[in-house]
Amino acid sequence: MGRSSGEKKSSTDSFVKNFLYILLFVLLLNTFANLFLSKPTVFDLLRLRVLEKELDKKIKEELNKNRRLQNIYEFMKRNPREFKEMFIREYLLKIRKGERIHPLPENLR
Repeated sequence: MGRSSGEKKSSTDSFVKNFLYILLFVLLLNTFANLFLSKPTVFDLLRLRVLEKELDKKIKEELNKNRRLQNIYEFMKRNPREFKEMFIREYLLKIRKGERIHPLPENLR
């Protein structure tokens, strides 16, 4: 209910109102300081999110490399002679007697 024109405003009402405004201001100031001035800031957290995505991508690449190497290792264990021949042919660039190697054109390499 509203006050009639004859009633005075109490000093405690204005004190409480001013105290609440000051408290609100301090809370807003504290929130601003925590977001932008203290470590980690909001910008640090955003940068961490980007770095996390990059790390996930690199982890997937490494897992794929690891899987490929495991497949090669299993093939080597199952077929040691074929692996040796493949190694000699591909990595040491050796050919059998009577074999002909036709180099690929530049546009197909």
